[in-house]
Amino acid sequence: MNAYKVVARNRIVYWRVWRTSFFLTVLAPVMFLSAMGLGLGSLVEGDRAFGGLDYRTFFATGMLAATCMQTGVFEATYPIMAKIVWQRNYEAMLASPLSVRDIFLGEMLWVGVTLAQLAIPFFAVMAAFGIVDSPMALMAIPAVLLVGMSCATVVAAMTASLQTDEAFTWLFRLVVTPLFLLSGTFFPIEELPEWGRLVAQLTPLFHGVELVRQFMVGSPSLTTIWHIGYLVALFGIGTVLGIRAFEKRLRP
Repeated sequence: MNAYKVVARNRIVYWRVWRTSFFLTVLAPVMFLSAMGLGLGSLVEGDRAFGGLDYRTFFATGMLAATCMQTGVFEATYPIMAKIVWQRNYEAMLASPLSVRDIFLGEMLWVGVTLAQLAIPFFAVMAAFGIVDSPMALMAIPAVLLVGMSCATVVAAMTASLQTDEAFTWLFRLVVTPLFLLSGTFFPIEELPEWGRLVAQLTPLFHGVELVRQFMVGSPSLTTIWHIGYLVALFGIGTVLGIRAFEKRLRP
């Protein structure tokens, strides 16, 4: 498999701006945890409403999963569209021994690398804030990579079918933002009406948030298997759809 060559190409491009990207990657969790976790969290009384967690831990774990979901979706929209339509990088790649499958898998691997560059500093900041208190918390890192990559595969399949980027505006407004707000990131979904709880439980971010929280507090259960199974299934379905969409677009 030559997918790693796509990763190598993207790494060379990224290396030109890595300093700025890394600074923002570390700065963002510091600002979020300071403002929401310590600031707002100090005003929230009681742990019972948050499943026995203090609000700082509840918010930080949800924010880690939600940020990786957003990043995975973004990496599968404009960067992919640019390489298909505006810059036509994939046409040049296909003139090499790379196949369409190599290109898609390579792009998804690069999404994983990007997510790792986000998740590891975020996790380190959480540890510095005293949120990490279990060795099992390290499992939260591969968990959020799975969250971001499972969303990225599905969105990349959609991107390959588009002619313009107009749909991305609606994607972020009508899908990503509601997921960010209503999948248990800021408050328990039990606060939603019954239909809202049902919808939330069908979304990948809900499963990602719950999975991260279980690992962070060292309390996995049978539901952990369900959360992992959901995200793995979504990743598999998205990969199949993505390869087919890329084949149809790049080799009409």
